[in-house]
Amino acid sequence: MGALLKAYGRLFVRSWCPDYGGTLKGVSPRRWLVMALFWPLFVLLQAINGAGLMLDYLLFPDFRRVRVREPLFVVGVPRSGTTFLHRLLAGDRERFTTTALWELIFAPSITQRFFWRGVGRLDALVGAPLSRLFFRLERWVLGGLDDVHQTGLRDPEEDYLALLPVLGCFLLVLAVPDPALWRLTYADRDLPAAEKQRLMAAYRRFVQRHLYFHGEHRTFLSKNPSFTPFMATLADAFPDARFIGCLRNPTAAVPSQINSIVIGGKLFDGRDTADYWREGFLAMLDYYYRHLLEQLDGLPEGRGALSVMENLAAAPGETVSEFYRTFDWTPSPAYRAFLEGEDRRAAGYRSGHRYSLENLGVDPGRLEGTFGWVYDRFGYPRPTA
Repeated sequence: MGALLKAYGRLFVRSWCPDYGGTLKGVSPRRWLVMALFWPLFVLLQAINGAGLMLDYLLFPDFRRVRVREPLFVVGVPRSGTTFLHRLLAGDRERFTTTALWELIFAPSITQRFFWRGVGRLDALVGAPLSRLFFRLERWVLGGLDDVHQTGLRDPEEDYLALLPVLGCFLLVLAVPDPALWRLTYADRDLPAAEKQRLMAAYRRFVQRHLYFHGEHRTFLSKNPSFTPFMATLADAFPDARFIGCLRNPTAAVPSQINSIVIGGKLFDGRDTADYWREGFLAMLDYYYRHLLEQLDGLPEGRGALSVMENLAAAPGETVSEFYRTFDWTPSPAYRAFLEGEDRRAAGYRSGHRYSLENLGVDPGRLEGTFGWVYDRFGYPRPTA
């Protein structure tokens, strides 16, 4: 606990005037304003959630006996269909249970989940005024992010936030561009063994809590691109886990991810930090592509599968059915009908997202030089400006 508090203190100090890896120095008034709002809210939320997590040991001690059986991890290159695949799989409600955004932010503990469930039931008895108000606030806060990552508090969401209290969530790098957080993007390679064990112990407790509340007979479904560099660590921590790795043409995935992180960076700092994020994410994504395929190739038969976004987008139902055959699972009639409906929707879907390599400062030649082996292996067309 002492080391964790010390790490929090270091990040707090470094968050006010980061030098962005030596590319930018000085004071950003916007950053100071954002940090003045961010830290009190962040600390308050962590204190409330921490109290709930501690109460679990007193009120629900049996959660530590819950067995985590054959969890499924959806990992991969960011912006490669992980969210789409996650929500397709989450449609199999008889098999899977997965995390919703409200649980990750406001109720990581069993205690909090029972509390909010009780509040929801009381609210429903009087016509659900709190629920309607909450929905309007949700759209006001999250609606502006729909072009980057459409989500709602009740939607299935990636569980990187589960490791936020123990500083295992890479998302914090937006608030604190610190090398200690960047190490998480090379976790299997760069994190000390003790650090990996600490993070996996905390994550296992999170999964046990989730299954205790939602039913330990169900299979835990995780979607988390930030777990791609943790694949070997996860496979050791959960020896019977399955993995689906998502991949996409780098010409689409790389600028899409850089675009989303630059937008996030602008929320925290009024200066032009695009160069810092672009360089960091080009190196990170190179590692992600390589590590994803290396780890999938090394898994025992029946424990890993590859999802190529171009195939998933064109035929989601058949793609997911193939994963079920790989893992020797049988979809229920209701879930097969669900997948057939997704196939029909996919036939008429056209993405409105277009990203210019030039506008994002990504040179086509560099993109090809870094990811040329991906273009060759999967037959993708070479990038153009």
